[in-house]
Amino acid sequence: MKNRTKLIRAVPAVLALLLLAACGNVGSSGDSGSGGGGGPTITVGSKNFTEQYVLGELYAQALAANGYNVEKKLDLGSVQIADKALQKGQIDMYPEYTGTSLVTVLGYEGGNPPTPGATYQKAKELYAKREPADTMLTPAPFNNTYGIFVRKQVAEKMNLKTLADLAEASPQLAFVTFSEFQERDDGYPNMQKNYPAFDFGDIVIVNSIGGPIYQGVVQGEGDVGVGFTTDGQLASNELVVMEDPKSIWPFYYPAPVVRSEVLKQNPKMEKVLNEVSASLDAETMRKLNAQVDIEQEDPEDVAAEFLREKGIVE
Repeated sequence: MKNRTKLIRAVPAVLALLLLAACGNVGSSGDSGSGGGGGPTITVGSKNFTEQYVLGELYAQALAANGYNVEKKLDLGSVQIADKALQKGQIDMYPEYTGTSLVTVLGYEGGNPPTPGATYQKAKELYAKREPADTMLTPAPFNNTYGIFVRKQVAEKMNLKTLADLAEASPQLAFVTFSEFQERDDGYPNMQKNYPAFDFGDIVIVNSIGGPIYQGVVQGEGDVGVGFTTDGQLASNELVVMEDPKSIWPFYYPAPVVRSEVLKQNPKMEKVLNEVSASLDAETMRKLNAQVDIEQEDPEDVAAEFLREKGIVE
């Protein structure tokens, strides 16, 4: 397999690690504080793609509106960096996905649980057993799983409709992806395990999830890309999302993961955060993501407008 690198993802990862080193302990001066009042200080983190920015802002602003002094540490980087920050007490919470928690964070090897509820319960159970313990709150009611997409012209020419079709054609195609997906057990290795014919003729690794991948495929730098089913760009008529007849992905329902010690000290947080999660569904999340990715609005503004519309904040 040939590999060529469009951009190097290691650079932002190193910067994120340096940021964590500078963060210190919870309650220290933040790089993006959102205020909120004289209540307890809660540090909200996120990973480094659009939906995470939006979710991080939604949770942070809802907490601030309820009297918490909120500090934001968004754009931390990969799941490993965000979880390390949580475990070290450098952030108090961040949004994570149930399937990601189970496979990548908690190292569960028991196979994909059969339902979204079972996935959540197993992740919640394993988080509680960690030292220090964490708590995964009630997930939002939507599944943001991977979407493997092909440029429409290529899909029609090669009659590609499913991941099985794509696997057979992969030696003739270029795949635009990001390094974390290539390395995660539930990412590309999962595709190869379930569809062994996957062997792309070229792999283009970009350093940012979302826009650069879609642009790379639409502009012809690659033929195939990986996105998320709540991405606004997947609605483009220039792309075709491949069906997955084997259902190889676990369920990825987003939920706040909070340090258990912090939640015990601030029990009212749970109601605030759960209200935000309950206000979301797949269509809503896709719309919010599109406002950022396509309409170029700021995630902070998008979150503020949504929370006001839902009456969660005044």
